[in-house]
Amino acid sequence: MQYLSLLILFRDGFDDLTALQTALAQYRVPLRQVTPDHLKFGAPAELDVQLSSESDVLIESQEIAEYFPHKDSSAIALCNQRIELSWDMKADPGFITNLIGFVEPEVRRLVGKCWTFDPAGGSWF
Repeated sequence: MQYLSLLILFRDGFDDLTALQTALAQYRVPLRQVTPDHLKFGAPAELDVQLSSESDVLIESQEIAEYFPHKDSSAIALCNQRIELSWDMKADPGFITNLIGFVEPEVRRLVGKCWTFDPAGGSWF
């Protein structure tokens, strides 16, 4: 199976995905916690939602900010947390877009400033 993904980059904000899981419950879309840092959202297609806070996230954020310029590149280079949204490329694109449309604003609401990046296309949203 091939997967597509988006990265939501931000500085601090989450210890685990409990707050995001609570926020997403309002949408009445199937939601399952796999681990404290991994949710599956949606059915029949699923959007994987995974939190990363390792030191390599900061390095990756710096590289993304350097190679894919953005007006906020200096702030992006300081991001030490990332939520990766991934899905099967054969999933219904409309359904996946709706799921992303639920997740991204909730992350923004919970952490404040964040940036969404498409690593395959090298573009910002």
